[in-house]
Amino acid sequence: MNDKTRNSRFARKTRRQGQNANIPQNTEKTPQKRAYKSKTHGATARPHPPRKSQNRDAGQNTSQKTGKSHSESRRKGAGREGGSGWMWGTHACLAALANPKRTIHEIILTEAAQARLNSPKGAAIARIVLPQVLDKTVPRGAVHQGIAIKAAPLEWKPLEIIADNADDNALILILDQITDPHNVGAMLRLCSAFGVCALVMQTRKAPPLSGALAKVAVGCLETVPVCLETNIANTLINLQRIGWQVTGLAGETDMSVSEALSGGGKRVIVMGAEGPGLRERVRKSCDQLARIPMMSRNALGQAESLNVATAAGIALYEARRG
Repeated sequence: MNDKTRNSRFARKTRRQGQNANIPQNTEKTPQKRAYKSKTHGATARPHPPRKSQNRDAGQNTSQKTGKSHSESRRKGAGREGGSGWMWGTHACLAALANPKRTIHEIILTEAAQARLNSPKGAAIARIVLPQVLDKTVPRGAVHQGIAIKAAPLEWKPLEIIADNADDNALILILDQITDPHNVGAMLRLCSAFGVCALVMQTRKAPPLSGALAKVAVGCLETVPVCLETNIANTLINLQRIGWQVTGLAGETDMSVSEALSGGGKRVIVMGAEGPGLRERVRKSCDQLARIPMMSRNALGQAESLNVATAAGIALYEARRG
């Protein structure tokens, strides 16, 4: 093979490249290829979040349709006390299904739970789902035990009616801004165990009466009246006017809880939040303050205080023992 034959194909290739170089490139009609399901923005670009003006316009459109402000529309519905909520766990759900005062919107079960549980007569028809579906319905990490229900909240009699009709040795437990659902659920169990006629919380500082609270309460949410009051201090004053003795638990007093709650009669026990304790006006509205004697020292590794549910259990026991 001579040099001319060997180099002829390279000459043709060079000629074609030279011809193509003179042809103008139309970049608009030949879009750049990209990977399947890849984002349209470049590798170094970042997607822009929605503009604040767009969110504001959306809120204005909502208010024009509903006749309410954007903040009012956002507050109404899920997350607000009084709306329907999910409950999970065997004891909590079966107690709610057996409660004729409950309005049940939906029941979901796994096949294993359906075979294990005996639903009360007259209960709504359950929807059988895979465990993965139930896992996504309840909060992450919640131990649902294969059952969850969506139910409307219970409606109890007003506190003044319960207090007027209570017997002479009745107890009322009032929580001053305690928001942990696990603590409130545990105190509902205590109320059931010690015959408390009402559990009182503030409307603005109370956990939803469903979900984790119902799970910890193991069904006692269905039997213990829960009253939500706007002003705790005014509620204490009103109870005092009709003959109830109010005792607040606090650490800075010399009177022991056994001494304060002895003697019987209509008694109110007020528990403050862990850390801040009772608020100033609530404290002043109590007839007396009492403490739980502790043997621990004020040193590292020693208990400085008790969990609020544990303290409530001690106080209720002393009230019934006295």
